[in-house]
Amino acid sequence: MRAWRRLTIRGRIALCFGVLAVAAGIVFGQRDLFWLGGFCFLVTVGALLMVSWPVKGLRHERRLAVASVPVDTEFQVSLKLTSSGFSIPRLLHFEDVVPPSMGIRPRFALSAGVPAAGYRVGYRLRGVQRGRYRIGPLLVRSLDPFGLARNDMAFVSTTEIAVTPRVFELAGLDAGSSGTSAEARSTRAGLVGQDDVLVREYRRGDDVRRVHWRSTARAGELMVRREEQSWQSSVRLLVDNRRAAHAGIGRDSSFEWAVSAAASVGLAMLSSGSILELADADGLTMGPDSDRNVRSQRLISELTDITLTSSESLAAGLLGTGEARSPGSALLAVLGRLTQADLATLIDATPRSGTAHALLIDSPTFVGAAGRAAQAQIAHELAKRGWSVALVRAPESVPDAWIRLAEASGGRS
Repeated sequence: MRAWRRLTIRGRIALCFGVLAVAAGIVFGQRDLFWLGGFCFLVTVGALLMVSWPVKGLRHERRLAVASVPVDTEFQVSLKLTSSGFSIPRLLHFEDVVPPSMGIRPRFALSAGVPAAGYRVGYRLRGVQRGRYRIGPLLVRSLDPFGLARNDMAFVSTTEIAVTPRVFELAGLDAGSSGTSAEARSTRAGLVGQDDVLVREYRRGDDVRRVHWRSTARAGELMVRREEQSWQSSVRLLVDNRRAAHAGIGRDSSFEWAVSAAASVGLAMLSSGSILELADADGLTMGPDSDRNVRSQRLISELTDITLTSSESLAAGLLGTGEARSPGSALLAVLGRLTQADLATLIDATPRSGTAHALLIDSPTFVGAAGRAAQAQIAHELAKRGWSVALVRAPESVPDAWIRLAEASGGRS
């Protein structure tokens, strides 16, 4: 049966014709018919033997130019084929298995087998959907010159590629805690930079090494840097990943918008020096004690893997069991569709001495439906209780929503 399965339709017809022609030639005494049938039979059997002969020493090496790429970014895949053993020259078709979201499978053929010096080929793929994918395995199909038989083989090895969320450059929102001095405010997100160094007039006895020349030139008198403080803002970033809170499928869904917004906001917070926690509806996923040098990578990794959950409440993400939030920490939430119960949970979790911000997604608009009046009412209720809220409706971009949130935050302060 294995030999029969290796025959193509053409090969099966040729084999059957050969057997019948040989039998008819013998029965009716027709020598020409006998030889014709015998030729078809032998050619078909020869094709079977050719494709079944092992491809000895065939190896491949797959290399990706990068280990991860943002959504909608192309990347290069390189394949190198080598063969160290003797093999019958034959037509070899290769096909590399790739995720369906990245397009059609790359295919190429070698008419005389793998050259002794090896063979290199490359192709490009595009990471369309966030997630982790495996490139491979490489499939090999051995064919005879007449297309009568084929033999399919496959390598085992695969290569992983991570398609990370789309990240936008953001700035301008003060997400730090409140109630601190003006000197501390300067270290908050979006306000960090050389131009934001706190300065004062020069006083007798000040160290000349503390003179801030740029401010001096701007003010027309000597200005010096103030003493640095060890204060750092602390922010909990909550991503609403409840299935019931979102609408749409794939890259255009409200959930993917939320993940992209969370990645952009999180990186902005980290770049400003904030201590960042990441949580979703199931609880805390990245604590504040992570190594600072790997926080950005850890954040992107967590948001690459985040998926929708069946959880119905945000309580675990806002404050886990037995968890105490540090005084003055801020809360920044990317939220989907909310209910009155969710509103009560958010109000209970409002920081006593910190600030609270929310990008509130009106998820039905991501599937073409009209915005929900109930969602706008919830945004209004949150704003009344001290939250800075930006109600997001498709197709608003993350940077535009961020600017509106920054404006809402600025108007409140």
